[in-house]
Amino acid sequence: MSRTTGRKSRRPSQQESVPILSAAYLKNAKSKKDIISRLSAITNALESDPELDPSDAPGLASLSTLLVQPDSFLHHKDSDVRLHTLLACMELFYVYAPEPPWDEEEILNIFRVMVRMLGNLGHTLESSGSGVDGGGTSGNSAETSCGGNSNNYEHYFRILELLSEVKIGVVLVELVRSTPTDLDPSAEDELRQEALEILCDLIRTIITCVHVDHPPEVAAHAEVAVAACIEEFDGSVPVQVLDEILVFVGAGPIQWVTNPAAVRAAAAVALAKKKRQPPPFPQSEMPPAQIQQTNPQYLVAAKIIRRTEDKISSPIAALLNGLLGGDADVVTSISVVDLTETTTTDARGKTVSTPSAAAVTSTGQVAHTGADVWSITYELHRIAPQILTTVIGTVASSLVYPEVGPRWRATKLLGRLFAARSSNIAVKFRICFSQWLRRSADTEQKIRETMVKGLVSFLTNKSHETDLCQDVNESLATILTKDPSLDVRLLAIRQVCELAHNATNDAISDTAATTPSATTSNTTTPPSRTYTPDISVFSAELLLAVANRVSSKNKIERRDAITGLAQIFHKHYIRKILRHVQDGGDDCDIEVILRVLHEHCSEEQIKKYKFVVEAEEKFGWIPQKVFECVYFSDATDPELRNRIYQIVDDVLLDGGLTATSRAVGLAIILHGLKKKGKENAFKWMCALFSQRSQLQRALGLYLDARVKAKGCEAGSAEAFTADAEAMEKLEVVASLSSPLVGISSSNSDSTADMSSVLKRFHTAKDKHIFRILSTIASPTHSPSARKRAFDELPKRTKGMGAVSVAWTKALARRCSMGAFVNFESIEHCIILAQESFEANDCKVSSLFLTCVKTMIAPFPALAATKESFKNLVEFLEVVRTDVTPEAKKELEEYGIVTLISDILAKSASSMPGKGNGDDEETISIYETLRSQLLRLCKNDGTPEQARNSVHALSSLVNPVSQHLSLPSRVKKEKKEFEPLLKALVAPSRLAIPDDSMASKQKSKIVSVLSAIAAVAECAPYAFNSTGEGKTPLCWGERAIDFSLNAVLLGKNTSSNLSNEEYSSDSGSESETESPAKGRRSSTARGNKAAVASSKGNDKVNISVHCRMICASIEVLICHIRATIVRAKADGAKSELEAPSTEHVAKVFKTLIDILEQNGQPPSSRNERYCKTVQDQAELRRCAATNLLRLCDANLQLENTYLTPKMWHILSATFLDKDIHARESIMEELSCMLTGSGKFRHNASSYPPSLRFVALVSLCPDGDHGAHSAANGYAANVGRRANSIKVAATQCIKSLRVTCQATAAQCRSLGREAEKNFENRLKMKLMPEYSVPYALHLLSFRHETASSGGTLPGDADDDFSEDAVVSSEASNRMLKKRLKWLFDPLIHSLGAGADNISFLLRMVELLSKCYPVDVEFKKSDDDLSIEDDLHDKEEKHASARLKIITMAARDVLLSYVKKDVNLSAYPGAIFLPGDLFKKSSSVITSPPAYQISSEDALVEKSKTPAKAANTTGRAKRPSAEKNSGQKRKIVEPVVADTSDDDLDEESFTKHTRESGSGGSRRSLRSNKNHGRRIDSSPGVADAFGDGISPIKASPSSPVHLSSESLDESPQQPTPEPEKRPLKASRSRKDPPKSESTVSEKKLRRRPDPVLVAKRSEDDEEGEESSVESPSKKPKLHKSTEGPMDKFVKRPSRDAAKKRSS
Repeated sequence: MSRTTGRKSRRPSQQESVPILSAAYLKNAKSKKDIISRLSAITNALESDPELDPSDAPGLASLSTLLVQPDSFLHHKDSDVRLHTLLACMELFYVYAPEPPWDEEEILNIFRVMVRMLGNLGHTLESSGSGVDGGGTSGNSAETSCGGNSNNYEHYFRILELLSEVKIGVVLVELVRSTPTDLDPSAEDELRQEALEILCDLIRTIITCVHVDHPPEVAAHAEVAVAACIEEFDGSVPVQVLDEILVFVGAGPIQWVTNPAAVRAAAAVALAKKKRQPPPFPQSEMPPAQIQQTNPQYLVAAKIIRRTEDKISSPIAALLNGLLGGDADVVTSISVVDLTETTTTDARGKTVSTPSAAAVTSTGQVAHTGADVWSITYELHRIAPQILTTVIGTVASSLVYPEVGPRWRATKLLGRLFAARSSNIAVKFRICFSQWLRRSADTEQKIRETMVKGLVSFLTNKSHETDLCQDVNESLATILTKDPSLDVRLLAIRQVCELAHNATNDAISDTAATTPSATTSNTTTPPSRTYTPDISVFSAELLLAVANRVSSKNKIERRDAITGLAQIFHKHYIRKILRHVQDGGDDCDIEVILRVLHEHCSEEQIKKYKFVVEAEEKFGWIPQKVFECVYFSDATDPELRNRIYQIVDDVLLDGGLTATSRAVGLAIILHGLKKKGKENAFKWMCALFSQRSQLQRALGLYLDARVKAKGCEAGSAEAFTADAEAMEKLEVVASLSSPLVGISSSNSDSTADMSSVLKRFHTAKDKHIFRILSTIASPTHSPSARKRAFDELPKRTKGMGAVSVAWTKALARRCSMGAFVNFESIEHCIILAQESFEANDCKVSSLFLTCVKTMIAPFPALAATKESFKNLVEFLEVVRTDVTPEAKKELEEYGIVTLISDILAKSASSMPGKGNGDDEETISIYETLRSQLLRLCKNDGTPEQARNSVHALSSLVNPVSQHLSLPSRVKKEKKEFEPLLKALVAPSRLAIPDDSMASKQKSKIVSVLSAIAAVAECAPYAFNSTGEGKTPLCWGERAIDFSLNAVLLGKNTSSNLSNEEYSSDSGSESETESPAKGRRSSTARGNKAAVASSKGNDKVNISVHCRMICASIEVLICHIRATIVRAKADGAKSELEAPSTEHVAKVFKTLIDILEQNGQPPSSRNERYCKTVQDQAELRRCAATNLLRLCDANLQLENTYLTPKMWHILSATFLDKDIHARESIMEELSCMLTGSGKFRHNASSYPPSLRFVALVSLCPDGDHGAHSAANGYAANVGRRANSIKVAATQCIKSLRVTCQATAAQCRSLGREAEKNFENRLKMKLMPEYSVPYALHLLSFRHETASSGGTLPGDADDDFSEDAVVSSEASNRMLKKRLKWLFDPLIHSLGAGADNISFLLRMVELLSKCYPVDVEFKKSDDDLSIEDDLHDKEEKHASARLKIITMAARDVLLSYVKKDVNLSAYPGAIFLPGDLFKKSSSVITSPPAYQISSEDALVEKSKTPAKAANTTGRAKRPSAEKNSGQKRKIVEPVVADTSDDDLDEESFTKHTRESGSGGSRRSLRSNKNHGRRIDSSPGVADAFGDGISPIKASPSSPVHLSSESLDESPQQPTPEPEKRPLKASRSRKDPPKSESTVSEKKLRRRPDPVLVAKRSEDDEEGEESSVESPSKKPKLHKSTEGPMDKFVKRPSRDAAKKRSS
């Protein structure tokens, strides 16, 4: 051992030293103080002479012996004596080196005292002016921090210094390595073990004594002292020694310590409380109880390992492998064995898992280490990663350990090691990394949660490892999509979204050091490096996996996923795209905007830039997911709906963007939503904003009603009435706003709670609440108004309770316009569209105009502001007048004029209108707009432009803001539109084009007819006003006559006028119409583009004649609808007359003929022009959609004119082979069911007929291919088909509300009214009664599964098709159709649906009936083969019905989940008698059937059978024989649920006398002399005597009176064309068996109608009746035939021959 050169030299004189360094000198001490003084002198003497030789000091040996003698100075009871004795002994170690002057036991005693004394160094600090070199804090602060006395600090430091400089610790190492040979082996082992324990205690004490506030010399001496001991070992280092070092390594570089400031603060608070004084500071300002601090022991241990790495790397690796491998020898010999973890709470209140602090040493004592082998292994990768070369494989082997604990800890450790930024272990150990990734599918949830944290941490720190990050992305995606645990998925969603949102392009956001510095103060948190990965590290598949959780059943999962995705989209996509636009401000250069839009909205430009493609794949679809979440309604997830509003308003395009940036961002988002495959999201977006628009209107109506109620005299009846009306309007507001979150819909108190909230809100005395709401009730409010509402409303409603505050906040959130769309962004869109056009970029201009068009659909007022209106008119004038020929082509290509006209048509209703007080500029704008609109109508506008122009003119003439009287409104309407209509019906415009005309001249007729249709819709008074000239026809009648007779029926029109009648218009009109003037801007290309923009086929290939026919149909339908609707709205003051019944019937028949002829024009003149598939599909689409519009329940035409046969023909169009036609027809049905689109009416609307609800069963797509045979070769429409099911659910819910309200009102009116409801009204309001109609449709569909397993039957079937499909496919499609019918019926009632039993019973009753062929009508002189054909068809339909009912039963039983699902229905079940008959071999009494103008049912008389027919077929009695008998008209079929069999008693036979013979009754019916009972199902007349239709709104109760429940005469039936009188028949025999029919395939002829016959029953009630073969029924001819799209149609010539 050698001293360092820096040792102090204070040698005393020779005379002084000899007496001092002797035992006698120390024995002469008189007191403790004297002892300490003499020991200090001895120590100083030894220290001052570094060259002292023990032989030169004879008394030194005795002194050495005296110091360590038992009960001597080393074992003195005073600590100071022991301290100075120890210092003297340590000096003697140096003097006697290398052989100490003591034996082994004495040496061990010295080291024991040394360990105890050295431990005090950790509790003392350097005092000021102590003379020890190095920094440090002041003595006062040291005593406060460490809690000890600093007087002995120099002595404790001297002990450590001697251990470092003299390396005294190696003496213990020598004792551990070898012992004297004179001892027995057991004593040697004991001595060696004792020396090892003391060595371990010494090492532990040396490391522990280092304090964070010590000078750096302390840590340096500790490092050298311990390293000297380790380096002294020749071979392997003992495990116990390694244990002592590794314990501190496992503790980590950071530790939590008590905050001194918190201690002082607590003391101050306690003192103030004791003195009864207020606390010095509030509780919220209290400092934290603990703070983070650098762990100095960890730093010393790390330096020791680095210093001795060559010596201890292998022993440490072997130690760790032994621990991880479970080596018993290693496990029992060290203190870091405990591998358990405990859950604790840190100072921040966060629950963490920490290793158990208890560890058992070899002596059985408990060592509080706070470390385990897993944390040690992790920390070693920072200190000496080479040590882990052999350890990683051992850890990886624990990944497949059967016990959860080791497997979880191995997973956690490897995750930390692989994600450590300072190492590349994942790259070096790729196999272990792959094994670790497999733990993401572990069976233990705890391990999967650990994997989520580890995988996210890996992406954070290892973003540069591209290949490994790809594997991590796949593992995370698998967890998100397939993990069964909700907690694991939520953890993955939150961590992935948070990390992706915080990701930047820079990998490191802070340059602070990775490891905290040793000089860090304990009063602050050590700085650490914060890593954020690059966004490129996240794959598109991972984000899509997050998006997959949006469709989860868990509400929190849905909400977290969509919120995280929206934030990612805003930061990494839209903000990045708009950064240059944002930098330019509101006046950003248009070139910058054009460049941005071309890069992200042009498919050609997107493909050029790789970064754009990657951004689109990763983030471009996120808005689609956001708006698809609108699918979750308030009834399903109100919190998610509130979150969607918040995301759309504040996240996608936040308020921090400029108005120009938001306009550009809106264009980019809407362009993405309109791409193919995202149409569903676009529709949900429109639905979301439509709900906001409805809420704003409802809130405005409520505020107006409240003001009106407050203006009434208090306590008066008028005040009570007005207040009740206002409360009703508030309930409407509540239905459109958010429900009370946290109250279950099944809770019985939820209604009461909402009503109490509304009552408190309505009676609030703070008027400012309602003033604030009035500012956001209009879509044109400013962002500051929205902010003020958010700030003020919660404060002002605080007194109403927390629930009221939450509801009011949600109301303001949903009602106010956010940053996504408001009047500022719409104004900027219009301005940018103009600037883009001026920059010769019509494509970008159309993008902005499309945004405006989309957003003003729910919010027309957004484009009706003064500035927007002015810019639109200027823009229209520029594009119509000041453009070059090249610019005209671009305008027509992108439809700029069409877009502007559409915007004006929608927004004009919100414009203030021209008034007397307007300034000249405003008047000039209106006149300019009017002139341009008139030019579009009459001269050069496309059909859509002409239609939009008429709508805009109508809104300008009668704006909503001006409440005019009916006469004033009619006068203005006629003044504006009569000249326009007169010009449109001029012979030069209203003429059928011929082949010699140019293409653009041919297409003019389509625009003219479109304009006329718009006039008929917007101005019915002008359309129906009296005309001028020689002909008595008015202008509208001339258009009707031309459309119906000339175009559709091909007759000569009577509306052609002479040129003299238009002499008054020969001036300006003739000039504008002259082609030579060059003022017509429409071209073939423009017309095609305009037509292609509407719904339907690829209309570029549609002929002009086909479009002309469609436009003519539109004229007829608009005229009928507008006339009836306006007449009802205006009431008795209306001058309008309803269209004649003959005209309406002719229109119905014409449309049905088009459908029946599979899209062939009704006129042979146009047939040669409409031979293409596109033309015929377009005609089917137009005829079907307009027929549905005519069947609007508010028009009340369907009951009278749509017969069951027509209904069947119409139903076939829902299986159209053309995808565009099927889409349009299904969309129209959706509008009918929901009361939207053309079916939206301001007044209360009638519920749709149930037979249209039944059409939902024909809307699902086929399973195999686009044209599946099992689905009738119908085209698949994809996701759009699902909207039908949603619409049906909404309709069914509304029908239930209406049905319940009507039932309650009927009960209040008395027993008769209740009985009337049960027997009649319920059959047209209760949605379950749509099932018979659906099953009747399916039973006559040839693709429906039959018992033979083919479609439609056997190969020899008269109605068989070429294609034969498997029974499995047919049955699968049948069940799919039934599910589409039953899903809305059952799911609309929720989990407790109680209508399944009712439906099962109804299906059972239907299985015992056979369906009536509604297309079959037979005349007296028809051949019997037609009857056989009819029997065959009914037989097949009856067989299909059996299979349908069995399939329906299976489908219904699949819905049974609870006992409540099978609740018995207490009432009777009714079946429509015109569609089903009782299935029996002998029909002694007819099933309930109904009388129409063409059919009459005669009740069979009970007469015995006379003879048997050899063919087995019962013969019909002649009509003449039955003419004199009295006949009864049987009312609805009623089946009692108590009957198991559908016998004769199960049909209620309520009858009434007709008052005359059957034939006379039938004659009266045909001549309209009697009351007509309509044959259309779904209304009251379909079930018995006619009653007045009840006006019912799906969302409001039906108001009935006692008068409305009485029978009222029906509308007289139009007199039909002259035909032979027909009467319906009542069949008594079952369908003929197949064995009696041997005919080949026959073309279907018109169905005959049999004269009603009387059956004769025998007295015994035999099963069959036999008639005389000589009796033959009289048959009448019929020219009508059914439409069957699968059977080859006869030619027109053949049809004419048959009819003749």
